[in-house]
Amino acid sequence: MLAAYVPILVLFIIMAAVSLVIIVLSHILSPSKRDTKRVYEEPYECGLQTEGIEQGRYPVKFYLVAILFVLFDVEAVFIWPWAIAFRSFDSAGLSAFWYIEMIVFIAILLVGYFYLILKGALDWK
Repeated sequence: MLAAYVPILVLFIIMAAVSLVIIVLSHILSPSKRDTKRVYEEPYECGLQTEGIEQGRYPVKFYLVAILFVLFDVEAVFIWPWAIAFRSFDSAGLSAFWYIEMIVFIAILLVGYFYLILKGALDWK
């Protein structure tokens, strides 16, 4: 019984060893110049210059776009398997119920999209 878990233990040992080797090699092979430390400590976002933006503070638009990205991901994660399994719903006599459920889900997503549009998340002026 315990022998069945040996491959998993070996996998974890190999994973830890590879991770340790990568970390050690990155410290050994990285450049030793530390005069660029100031550049690395400055905030950077999508190629925009950070002059005039306080340290660590970005416009709210970045967060609204992140919400939009999450909405697209949630939509794809739920709609794709639903579309694949819809035939099995029909054969079980539940197609009308699951169709209405998906309409409600899409309506909730549309509320989120309209909220982002009203907040100006898609206006980059």
